[in-house]
Amino acid sequence: MFILQISFNDLADYLRHGREIELRYEGKDYSITNCHYGWQFCCDTNGTTIKLCAFHEFDVLVEKIRCLEIDGIRIEDIFDKSLGDLDVLDIL
Repeated sequence: MFILQISFNDLADYLRHGREIELRYEGKDYSITNCHYGWQFCCDTNGTTIKLCAFHEFDVLVEKIRCLEIDGIRIEDIFDKSLGDLDVLDIL
């Protein structure tokens, strides 16, 4: 299996271009998507949703995602330091 390793800066570029992200980390599914009010971060496994910002606020979105934590680990560190098991990443 080929695994593409991307950095948080790569992820930020995708988000700044309006792309949505789906990932699985430590066996839980997460997504960064847009909806009628703007961007949201969801734990699709348990249904938790965090409203992030309006759709056009791409720099705000990146900074909020950078600081969000999953199980006490910042998303930026999950990507840049390969912390934990990140085994699925879809860029939509």
